[in-house]
Order: sequence, then C-alpha cells, then structure tokens
Amino acid sequence: MALTSSAAPIVSGEAGTGVGGSAMSYREGIYEAMALLNGEWVVAVLASLATRPLKYMELREEINLAEERRGWSSHARPVSQKVLSATLRRMRRDGLVTRSEEKASFNPVWYELTPLGQTLLMSLRPVAKWAQGNRAEVEAARARYEDEELAERS
Repeated sequence: MALTSSAAPIVSGEAGTGVGGSAMSYREGIYEAMALLNGEWVVAVLASLATRPLKYMELREEINLAEERRGWSSHARPVSQKVLSATLRRMRRDGLVTRSEEKASFNPVWYELTPLGQTLLMSLRPVAKWAQGNRAEVEAARARYEDEELAERS
C-alpha cells in the first residue's frame, strides 16, 4: 500500500547527539531508547520508583504486587532476586537508577530514579496513552490476522 500523504515521514526528524558526540538519526534514537527499555522488568522498575526511592525488598514487593493486581498479564511469574539484581545493575550502568546503602546494622540498600531515569519514564507517557487509546484496534487487528491465518490453513 502506497502512502498518499505529502507530509514528510515522521522518521526524518532532526539528528541528535549520539555516543562520543556523533550525530544520531531519529531511527537510531528510537533504537537507543528501546535498548534502555529492553529487559523484562525495566519498565516495572521505572514505574515502581516513579514516586519515591525504595529499599530493595520494598521494590521487589512493589513490582510483584503490581503484577499480581494486573493478573500477571505482562509476566508469567514474580521477579526473582537474581533477575531484579541484574536488572538494577544494568539500569545503574545506564544511569537510570542510583543505589545507596545506609550505614546501619542491616545496611538497607535504597534505589531511586536518577533525573535521566525520570525523563525516560516521562517520555513513555505518550506511548502508554497511544497503547490505551488504540488497544481495541490492535486487538481487532490481531483477531482478523488470526482468522485469516486459520482460513489460509484450512
């Protein structure tokens, strides 16, 4: 299907700055952002830390309770300590969260979004609104596709 619009494609936006100060195209920027979000629990961590810093176990509990409330629709099982720790290490490496340790007998470890992590989370709001507004249309398209696939196999 050919595009009939004379408008410029949305992927031709201004180039930004990439690693080492090099120019980064719009497409590369999308890939870069998606790489930061890649990982089963990254979005859950961002959302859980959106309003306040949390201790490690509070963070894990918050994530698992949120998933339980949603009926485990986005994850099949609770986040394990091993997976959460790996996710947090990667997010620290990428500058999205900070880790601080209290000097106390139990040495509680706190996690908090950095300003960079906060701006990443804020940038996801339009994407979430798009998904909310187009959910029925996407589900209908998937159902049509499944029906067409079934008809082709018959």
